Amino acid sequence: MLSVEKVYETFLSHDVDFFTGVPDSLLKNICAYITDHTSREKHIIAANEGAAVGIASGYYMASGKVPVVYMQNSGLGNTVNPLLSLADEQVYSFPMLLMIGWRGEPGTKDEPQHKKQGEVTLDLLEAMKIPYIILDMDEDEALAQIHEVIVSAYEKSVPHAIVVRK
Repeated sequence: MLSVEKVYETFLSHDVDFFTGVPDSLLKNICAYITDHTSREKHIIAANEGAAVGIASGYYMASGKVPVVYMQNSGLGNTVNPLLSLADEQVYSFPMLLMIGWRGEPGTKDEPQHKKQGEVTLDLLEAMKIPYIILDMDEDEALAQIHEVIVSAYEKSVPHAIVVRK
């Protein structure tokens, strides 16, 4: 099982220390850890996922540091406009990490309302040309993936996604 403390520490070790988003049941452990270990100035629960992308964009403009936006994949649709009209490399090219809980992943048992969104989550990221990883279940591999995606977000200065399985 992946330690949320180690994930959090991996973020901090790369100077990723700002978090915003909409809490998700699949991400409840990391969301709770962030709430317990991050100051109110560095953790903002947003009204919706699109607003979280806007908040993260403002944080990046003010600090030059990569923020994390957390959400359930059902909220990914709310991010399309701000990601494409604000953060995209053809506009302002803002790096950020999108941590997405993957409800309705094909081949997994889930509630009916998550099925279609689960089927199209990766396709939607690909259509928006957002590089992504599907977080590995092995802790060492997962932490290495997070390291790589943070480095890539800084280097390419574009949003990157970390897709988290149920």
